[in-house]
Amino acid sequence: MHSWFMKCYLCFVFFYPQITMVDKWSVDDTCHWLQTINLIDAKESFREQQIDGETLLGLTERMVERLFPVMKHQVTFMKELNKLKNLETEVPQISCTQQEPCENEGSFVAQPWPAVYNLPVFPPELQAALQRKDPGFKKKDKSHIRALLIQVLFDSITKHTWYPNHKMYGDVLGSLITRFPFLKDGSSSGYDTLLECLRNKFKKERIPLVSSSIVLQMKEKYGIKRKCAGQTDSEELSQQQEIVLDLEVMGEDETSFREHINAITLELRKSNPSYSEVKNRMKRTLFKRVQLMDRPAAEVMEQFPFLGVPQLMLHEMTMRFGTDLAKNMETSLNEMAPNIIRSAKEGSQKKLYANLIGLAEETTEGLVRNAALILLPALFKENASFLYCVDSEPKGATPTIVFNSSPDPLKAESVSIIMDNVYIIREADIDMTQAVECLFAVYFLFNVQYPVDIKHTMTFIQKYMLKLRQEHGKRTPIPVLKMYSQLV
Repeated sequence: MHSWFMKCYLCFVFFYPQITMVDKWSVDDTCHWLQTINLIDAKESFREQQIDGETLLGLTERMVERLFPVMKHQVTFMKELNKLKNLETEVPQISCTQQEPCENEGSFVAQPWPAVYNLPVFPPELQAALQRKDPGFKKKDKSHIRALLIQVLFDSITKHTWYPNHKMYGDVLGSLITRFPFLKDGSSSGYDTLLECLRNKFKKERIPLVSSSIVLQMKEKYGIKRKCAGQTDSEELSQQQEIVLDLEVMGEDETSFREHINAITLELRKSNPSYSEVKNRMKRTLFKRVQLMDRPAAEVMEQFPFLGVPQLMLHEMTMRFGTDLAKNMETSLNEMAPNIIRSAKEGSQKKLYANLIGLAEETTEGLVRNAALILLPALFKENASFLYCVDSEPKGATPTIVFNSSPDPLKAESVSIIMDNVYIIREADIDMTQAVECLFAVYFLFNVQYPVDIKHTMTFIQKYMLKLRQEHGKRTPIPVLKMYSQLV
């Protein structure tokens, strides 16, 4: 056993001499390495240019072209140099059992993140550009020198982890702008632009790793699981198929989560907020928000007030369940609304129909759609006050639409959605159709069951208008099926 281990150790010593200390090589060491890769003719050039280990690791393609006039030699050198860099970051693992190979053979061996981060040694080209404060670092378009900087930082971080968190990004970029203050941008941190470039670099480079054990572990930890085909489901409405979180959120932590939420709040206070920026930050914090949605409504809305904005509420629904409620509702109502209106006009709801539409000066498509949703509970002979009420308090604790400042819901000045005495959406400038879309988003995001008094109406809207799948194994009520056959 000991003799076998000694053989392994000797192989390691002779075949990997100083391999993890390439940056400490002398000029003689690099020339010796050239001899081992059959490029001995370049030894004199290396001695003239005083290329030691640190310089070797910093050579760019342009520098290599000057050192090796023959293209074949350039290709050979770059290939061997890349091998050398890979060996520098992946220390060979020696198995301690003779019978079984090392479990981690060929896998990434992470170094612990340092208590105090030190910037890596920059290649000569990059160092020179930083010293002269090259404007290319701040170009809006693509920049070779900025790309080189990001690559060097990326290589430095990946010695420790492929999934840096907010603190790690802050350590690296904070050290960078402290040493080179001209790199600061106009953001509060001073490095938001570089942070975005670095995160995009990790996102791009991690794509080939989607089958690795590291990525699978991260998916298991942070991902919202999809349902498998044929999977049984006894969960509530919130257990519908949800989208898997993007891998880019894996670098987020508690600190960055709070920063994103604060940034969203500040952005929405502007007279002309950037909703694309808000939605991007919503995406990056979705993984954490999902875990908190089972808390009381008042607590959730206090922490995430932006959910009270109708379009952001619907965007949250799209991210969680992959369903565009507005698009589905518009398509369905264009087909069903005229038939709902006709059924109400010809049936026992004549008076309600007359109050809503009969006296209207102008009948538009929007008015017909809104009126159809208001009339729908009457067709099922259900209590509409559990769906909406006019200038009054909701009857129950479940989500309810409240029309404000007008006895006519089609002419209400604003609309609110209240759940358990908490304003989810307060006095928004939306119509009945948009209110119903937001109402269902509240039901699904907060995982609330429909009231018995309005369950057929709600099931009909869910299944046939919004195209939201029902619980697995749950049958559609016969009244809902009959109504659908009458209206379509």
